Amino acid sequence: MHDGGHVPASDMRLVRNEFRDFVDEFFPDERFSFDRIHTVGATLIPPLLRSLESQGLRLVVSRNLASADWLYRASAGRMKRLIQTNDLRFHPNATPNDTVVMALFHDNEPRGCIASRLIWCEQSLAEEMESGRFWVMHPPTMWQDPDKCVVRANIAKTIKACHVVCTGSVYLAQGVTGGHTLAAMLRLHHLWILCHWRWSWLVAIIEGSLVRRHAFDIYGMTGIDLGIWRTRPGEGDELHRYDLLTCPRDAAMESWLRIETGDLNRPMGLPPRSVFPCTEQRTQSNA
Repeated sequence: MHDGGHVPASDMRLVRNEFRDFVDEFFPDERFSFDRIHTVGATLIPPLLRSLESQGLRLVVSRNLASADWLYRASAGRMKRLIQTNDLRFHPNATPNDTVVMALFHDNEPRGCIASRLIWCEQSLAEEMESGRFWVMHPPTMWQDPDKCVVRANIAKTIKACHVVCTGSVYLAQGVTGGHTLAAMLRLHHLWILCHWRWSWLVAIIEGSLVRRHAFDIYGMTGIDLGIWRTRPGEGDELHRYDLLTCPRDAAMESWLRIETGDLNRPMGLPPRSVFPCTEQRTQSNA
């Protein structure tokens, strides 16, 4: 298991200084229409940030992948492991153009995290994963026996010749779990990657029934496919099962850029109230 030892303690202060307030790092793609930028900046972001601020939490952003390692070490075990795409040892070529690390701070101490990378898939996502190219910068030296990945998720065989955003390293500290905290952090993250990067698919590999339960209403994904098995760095040749969460960009544009995204009482992915005004009431009554 990764112990985070590749970031020297002497560099920790420098890593902490990489973080900036979310609003100071939010510069939407100029190709977005004014109406969409106004919706995100004036209607969606403020209530989500206020929800976090009401708990004394501040959302900050780093474009340095070393920040993900620092947060892993600071999580006191809450982040189970650092996924390879967010691990500087396997992606020393990571740049601010393809990296975003978001953290929740309380009294200058990290209390939560989510990190994403923008990755080009020349071959299908399945081929990129199985060859190791998706997981590491240089497979001949970084993906060797017993490293292995087996992909049976059909959708991974159709995603190719495009940019994907791979999201992972999500955790919340014990004292801030529950409520709307995770939902607010994820929605702000999703709005950031949607407005800053050009991509075709958002993907994540997950394990655990609780995450699967919230794949749509909290994580905002549109699909979940069974069938990824892979080894873990430094943990031998055992294959661990994961599920693949996906969301195409066009679905994200349609679903996330709505005023309902700013309402944390409403699960992500529900149709607009104008289309199915009773949907939310039925969903909540069945919960």
